[in-house]
Amino acid sequence: MKKKLAVLLLTACLLTACGSKSLITTGNDPVANAVYTNDYVSLAPYTGLKAEKKNYIISDKSVEDKIHETLMEFAEYNSVSRASKSGDYVQTDFKASIDGSVVAAEEQYDFTLGAEEFGKQFDEKLTGVSIGDELNFSLTFDSDFTDVEWAGKTVDFEVRITDIQEQLMPEPTDAFIRENTAYSSYQEFSDAMRKELTDSYELESSQELQENLIQQVIDSSSIMQYRKKDYEDAQSTVNNAYLGYLELFGMDDLEDVYEFLDMTKEDVEEEIQATLYRTLVINAVIENEHLSVTDQDYEDGIQRYMEQIESESREEFLNTFSEEEIRTQVLEDKALSLLVSHADITETDTEYEES
Repeated sequence: MKKKLAVLLLTACLLTACGSKSLITTGNDPVANAVYTNDYVSLAPYTGLKAEKKNYIISDKSVEDKIHETLMEFAEYNSVSRASKSGDYVQTDFKASIDGSVVAAEEQYDFTLGAEEFGKQFDEKLTGVSIGDELNFSLTFDSDFTDVEWAGKTVDFEVRITDIQEQLMPEPTDAFIRENTAYSSYQEFSDAMRKELTDSYELESSQELQENLIQQVIDSSSIMQYRKKDYEDAQSTVNNAYLGYLELFGMDDLEDVYEFLDMTKEDVEEEIQATLYRTLVINAVIENEHLSVTDQDYEDGIQRYMEQIESESREEFLNTFSEEEIRTQVLEDKALSLLVSHADITETDTEYEES
């Protein structure tokens, strides 16, 4: 999956920008082979590291899926009189109840058979039905179901089928492609989709390699102390990463999210410490190498990150991220790129697996 800039930026906090003087001592000793030591980190060697870089294979099937996904914008939907089947859009009036209390009720709500919005069993119940059918059935959901109110519960459904539509994809002829896209032929369009996948896979592979290398440095280095403010920044980073679950799960606070994800306080603390240590070690590399960000680095970073998160305009991007955040991320990228340029890397071809 493509790493979004919002997450990238949140993981970096330069020590020079963290102003608290309250120190927390870990009790760790410096490492014997340190290449650089400051008040916080005893930095292990970070050049000559060994790592594997995965070169993800672009299959014809993955290109076809990418083309289909892109052309879905032009799909039409046609009501049919036959029984429903996988891929159809089934429109319903439905009601869901738990122990006699209604927990959801919608009119003209569409389900895509195969998307498993309410799980595989629900889709199976709606497969082979016809317009006008009325269904009554109960399903017991797993404890990790996305809707926390339904998780681990038996839900009683009343469903009336009001319409069934099949998806009609356009024929991607050269003429259609010229009229509806920025490309002059289907072959040019297909090549562009393959390049998008190639670039996406390469970005993910490079990020995986960088994280492998920096983790080796973290594991070999020693964190001797850190500022309370550094810890608070890492804590905010971890909490912010889970904020999106609040709306998704219909919860009120992060404690509920962590509980639902079976994350103990120890698990959360482990993530905070990992984020904190990563920041401290990257900053030590930056300091030891005397890395800095030029105005050109900053401009190049803006263009690169805009492409990564598919930002519509420079104005929108700069309204979302501050100059300090962008420069911090560019500096981190420089440190990670340095690790890669000095590493002993073995490249392997491998099939890509969706995460």
